[in-house]
Amino acid sequence: MRRHRDDDELPLSRVPPVDEDVRRELEFHLEQRTAELVARGMPPEQARAAAREYFGDRTRVEEECRDIESRRRASKRRARALEALRQDLTLGVRLLRRSPAFTAAAALTLALGIGANTAVFSIVNRVILQPLAYEDADRLVTVIERHENGWGNPAFATLQDLEREARSFIGIASYGAGPQTVLGADRPLRVTAGYVSEQFFTVFPVRPVLGRLPSPDEHRLGADPVAVVSYAFWRDRLGAPSSLGGVRLRLGMDHAVVGVLPPGFDFPNENQIWLPLELLEHSSSRTSHGGGMVARLRPEVSPLAAQRELDDILARLKAQYYPDFDAVGSTITPLQEALTQNARTPLYLLLGASGVLLLAACTNLASAGLARGTVRANELAVRAALGATRTRLVRQLLTESALLSVLGCLAGVILAMLLLRVAAPLAPAQLRLESIPIDGWVLGFAAVVAVLTAVIFGLFPALRLSDTGTGTTLREGTRGTAGPGRAGAWSVLVAAEVALAVVLLSGSALLIRSFANVMQTALGFEPERVLTVQVNLPAVNYDGLSPAVSTFHERVLEQLRPQPGIEGVGFVNVLPLRGNNPNGAMEVEGKPHDPRGAFTGSSVYRVIGGDYFQAMGIPLVRGRTFGPGDDRQGVPVMIVNETFAKAEWPDEDPIGKRVRPAGMDRGPEPWYQVIGVVGDSRGASITDRFRSVYYFDHRQRPAYRSYTVSYAIRSSLDEASVAGLARRAIEAVDPQVPMEVRPLSRIVGESVADRRFTMLLLGGFAAIALLLAVVGIYAVVSYTVAQRTREMGVRLALGSTPGGIRWLVLASSLRAVVPGLLAGVLLAMAGSGALRSLLYGVSRFDLAALGGAVALLGLAALVSSVLPAMRATRVDPMIAIRAE
Repeated sequence: MRRHRDDDELPLSRVPPVDEDVRRELEFHLEQRTAELVARGMPPEQARAAAREYFGDRTRVEEECRDIESRRRASKRRARALEALRQDLTLGVRLLRRSPAFTAAAALTLALGIGANTAVFSIVNRVILQPLAYEDADRLVTVIERHENGWGNPAFATLQDLEREARSFIGIASYGAGPQTVLGADRPLRVTAGYVSEQFFTVFPVRPVLGRLPSPDEHRLGADPVAVVSYAFWRDRLGAPSSLGGVRLRLGMDHAVVGVLPPGFDFPNENQIWLPLELLEHSSSRTSHGGGMVARLRPEVSPLAAQRELDDILARLKAQYYPDFDAVGSTITPLQEALTQNARTPLYLLLGASGVLLLAACTNLASAGLARGTVRANELAVRAALGATRTRLVRQLLTESALLSVLGCLAGVILAMLLLRVAAPLAPAQLRLESIPIDGWVLGFAAVVAVLTAVIFGLFPALRLSDTGTGTTLREGTRGTAGPGRAGAWSVLVAAEVALAVVLLSGSALLIRSFANVMQTALGFEPERVLTVQVNLPAVNYDGLSPAVSTFHERVLEQLRPQPGIEGVGFVNVLPLRGNNPNGAMEVEGKPHDPRGAFTGSSVYRVIGGDYFQAMGIPLVRGRTFGPGDDRQGVPVMIVNETFAKAEWPDEDPIGKRVRPAGMDRGPEPWYQVIGVVGDSRGASITDRFRSVYYFDHRQRPAYRSYTVSYAIRSSLDEASVAGLARRAIEAVDPQVPMEVRPLSRIVGESVADRRFTMLLLGGFAAIALLLAVVGIYAVVSYTVAQRTREMGVRLALGSTPGGIRWLVLASSLRAVVPGLLAGVLLAMAGSGALRSLLYGVSRFDLAALGGAVALLGLAALVSSVLPAMRATRVDPMIAIRAE
């Protein structure tokens, strides 16, 4: 008897359509009911009508049956799919366990690629992609003035005009922050304190966790001084009092603490204390450029519309205040972009480089997967002969790739955490790598990368391996050859891997040459054996116009000069390589006035004391340095650098010439006589061009210019001994002055931290890519030699020489490597534009860097091919032929 076969037992491709199946089922039951009624004696026509009436609305019944059947079949398909997936996973795990060496190598390769991408993405995510932790951060913008020869922050007087006239902003505020000494806590503290204008907390609408914000009346000259502090300062320095009554801090004035800001708010520059800017006296000059300016746009206003409004306002102000107004327009930039603009290019470059490394890893694994799949060619052919479809084979191979990706992803996340920890000491301080977490976004990115890698390195081998005919595969398997198709695929993969390695190696070589040029750049000073000590005098104890400031510094110098081992000691208001330089306009006696105003240019402004030039190793080129008589009662004198002297007096002796500064300090300026010329030294950065600099003795400038200075101490002693001498000298003069000690060489190193960090990471990626390329070439050539053992034996038996066999193997390798090198050169040249802003003293088309990368990779490829080629010549022809 023939057994009824349920549709569920049929292959899905042979199951009848749902509509037809439902129609058949209903027709069957209708006929059964009709036959039953006829058997009871009812006429056929009447029986059929009664049967239809019994079943009711056939259309509705069909729809219900159709829904039930569709759900049943969908459930069955899901069950079959899950069962197939379970089988694939079980088989995949079994096969990977059977090849532990391959599994470990593949997982490690993926971990390197995924780990590098995850680590770099975590930095990019924190620094660039995540919005700032402020309310409606996308509405926050910075405002700067555009000048004919550069840019500058708006003066305080201009800020007041913009606050009154601009309608594009909810609030617009000026801010500034820097180190200050604070008294009133448990001990004298050196903290970052900022002065902010009235609308600052409108731009940043934070709610204090304790107390209140300053009121508008407290943002007025002559108001009772108040301050708000950060949560960390309140907790760690003030002891977290539950009430702020009676808590006072002494900075310049005696400030009552009225509020504590919420945790995490520290704008700008990790600020700890905020003070009303309007408590200070400000110049009415429109060219006395002040602190930064930040604003909050109204919801309906675009940055471009706001910039147009500011341009109109600045144009009216220029017409009104010319020549005491130098702005020609404004620039509005989103705050997040302004804060991260210096980090964007290096980080995006590293993210792209890590992506190239991942592609190289995937290419390496694709080649290995193709080779491993060739070993399994007979297995796959047998599966196909037993009925497995090509789709089924591809799915199985992709499942194995997915398992490897999962292992690589897990190891990659662990590796990313280690990379961040190792790289933290090398990274620029502003990246804060030690505080970057591996959060949900980063884990999600790692998972997406793992899925992409499974497809990238698994799909190509899967398609290639599943495309071989059963008979052809079995015949090739008996001959021990991979076939010309797969040999061509290997060549393509090797060429791609070589090309990607060339891209990373050439980029790394460019950055290494650039960094070498930076480090060989003449600094203009000698950082070795120099310790810097930064001090911030408490303004509340030292009046800004009092000689007490100069007296403090002179007494500290007197304490340090006679100490054994001290070879020179002096101080300066801003050390070289410590960021932006204060600068000001000046008038040179006998020079024609600039048609835009009274002054001919702008130069960097320095206030020094003691033997600063000797301590820093800056040579005296002509004239003399400051002496005991160059004090407040003496003739006003200054020293200029060589760039200044050459620019103003190219054919004259600058000694005895007179210069008058303007716009820097309050009150009329006298003429200063040039008494000396010193060598040029770098300013804001090592790559900064030499700028015109004029130096003043601290005794002849307002005292507030020397509130914050850095002592430079040249000594033959060790760092700890010099720091101890400096600490005792400062405490002997005023124990309420804290200090910060740093070797000058460390400051030089910190100034190039961003370049060094980018170079080291890209160099590491390039080294890994080179290693992957070498391993990939060696593996492919070795496998090719193993597969062609019989051919090699026949060739040797027919008279081929070992040299000919070696050349045969090398030629097959070169056919893949040489195109890869050429493609890599083209890709490297096309992508070198991304490095333009990071290069110094080297062209992005530098032949030495590109040639070095090609030569290194070519040599590595040659070495990795020679070893298998030599092994091929040791084949015994008769043993090889009999083995086949």
